[in-house]
Amino acid sequence: PKGRVEEQDMKTTAFAMLLLACSTGFAQTLTGLCMLSEAHHPNQPDKVQLVLAGTDCGHESEGCSDMNNSSIEWSRWTGISAGMLSNVGAALTARMNGEAGELVCSGNVNNGVLSGRYQFTPSDTFQKEMASIGFDGITPRKQLGFLLLDVTTTWVKQMKVLGVTDLTTDKLMGLKALHVGPEYIHAMSAAGYPELRAGKLTEMKAVGVTPEAAQEAKSLGFAPSEQ
Repeated sequence: PKGRVEEQDMKTTAFAMLLLACSTGFAQTLTGLCMLSEAHHPNQPDKVQLVLAGTDCGHESEGCSDMNNSSIEWSRWTGISAGMLSNVGAALTARMNGEAGELVCSGNVNNGVLSGRYQFTPSDTFQKEMASIGFDGITPRKQLGFLLLDVTTTWVKQMKVLGVTDLTTDKLMGLKALHVGPEYIHAMSAAGYPELRAGKLTEMKAVGVTPEAAQEAKSLGFAPSEQ
């Protein structure tokens, strides 16, 4: 009968829409294995060591089994503290929220390490705001990198206002990872190196070029180039 056929068509359409919604959500969410432990480094007493191993294949060109090892401030986490890592067998859910999205690591503590699985949910709002200032096509995996580095749209806009050129999403991450901020940019400019290309700023900071070293070289009568 016609009515039964229409009902079946509606059910088929509804099921197809549900599958589409599920597949879209799955594509936007990253999952894998995670480990959280104290950062055993004398210069990082207030940081936690985070290791992520992606196990979701087929979403992006990077493939699966990606590894990420980061040192992140304890203050950015909820649901976990350094003291909790001594509770053997404790079931914990550690969360880190940022403008780029939310990272959740759930598991159990053993030998001072929280081991389990993670899920990263990227923020649509962040993605749209980044697109509005010229950075579109940001993948969920790259958005996870932005969260770990605490890249915010306010900071990105600040870099653009300062006149930093040749900016890409990868170069934004490089600048943030090496703590190239307004202070460094202004100080290098004052020392006679108004180089505002993102790649050059990152290179100089990476090899330890400081404003003080630049000023000292000039005071000795040298006129060195960036290289």
